[in-house]
Amino acid sequence: MLVEDENLILSVDESWSDDHAIGLRGWITSKKGALDKVEISVGGNSVPITSWHPRPDVEAVYPLYYTKNCGFVVHFPRIAKHQVTFNAEGQGKTFNKTVFFDGSLPPQVNRDLFPEGAGLYGDFTKIVNENHLRVLEIGSRIVSPGSVSQRGFFQGAKSYTGFDYYSDSNTDVVGDAHKLSQYFNNQRFDGIFSLSVLEHLAMPWIVAREISKILEVGGYTCHNTHFTWPPHELPWDFWRFCDAGLKALFSPALGFEVIQAAYDVPMRLHFDKLQSGQESFPTYPVFGGVVILAKKVREVNYDKFRWDVTLDDVLEANSYYPKI
Repeated sequence: MLVEDENLILSVDESWSDDHAIGLRGWITSKKGALDKVEISVGGNSVPITSWHPRPDVEAVYPLYYTKNCGFVVHFPRIAKHQVTFNAEGQGKTFNKTVFFDGSLPPQVNRDLFPEGAGLYGDFTKIVNENHLRVLEIGSRIVSPGSVSQRGFFQGAKSYTGFDYYSDSNTDVVGDAHKLSQYFNNQRFDGIFSLSVLEHLAMPWIVAREISKILEVGGYTCHNTHFTWPPHELPWDFWRFCDAGLKALFSPALGFEVIQAAYDVPMRLHFDKLQSGQESFPTYPVFGGVVILAKKVREVNYDKFRWDVTLDDVLEANSYYPKI
């Protein structure tokens, strides 16, 4: 949708909604000069646009009115209003009844079945800082928009080492996590963590073994990954995990004692096209993230865990991990 008058040019390229929120993606610019503030209002709720991004496609069509920050994506709360009419027939008569009701908020998650995992990474950082541990981050490179270095969250650590497949200003060691121990010789760490990394590892069971090999007995490991999430950083987006899956990766057989594995980022899933028999599907609990915090409690015989294959053996020849 594109609208234009003597003052503004506005386009809503895409919209999405559910009973409790609405999202818009588009751009807006003024014919009178740069805009100082833009608010969007729906159903009595108003939110300012606080995050802008360039739109080269807009610049190509409207070079006279283009400003660098005109593109936006917003998601804000609203409670949808519904009007539903029931038409019924019986005993040769027709009846109808119209009802009005507000849309529903997401159902409460049963935390007995699905423990809350949002605080586990904070627990890990606290352990590292208070005990002045040597910490290693797997996947330290700053890639995603809005992401920041985790180095600043470990001010109390004895040391912080950033490890990634590619180099950047936050990465100290470049390499393949499937061969992690090869880059550190006899060096050990007291804490090893990753954020949204495990799903991008072709063989995470090998990486779990490598983590155990360079983690001191008594050391901690924490990993935040996805239970449900759209494909990203393609073509190297391989896995989705549940709490039981993470427990299997960091198992007692590899010397780990799981402190907790739990879910984060509750959400609901909706089919684009209704699937017969799944009418209640959006009411089921689903999560974007899953987290594990574990402690290494003993050494193990790593020769019992052997997978004598490399990335080249399991991936297609033209497969690569994207730099951005």
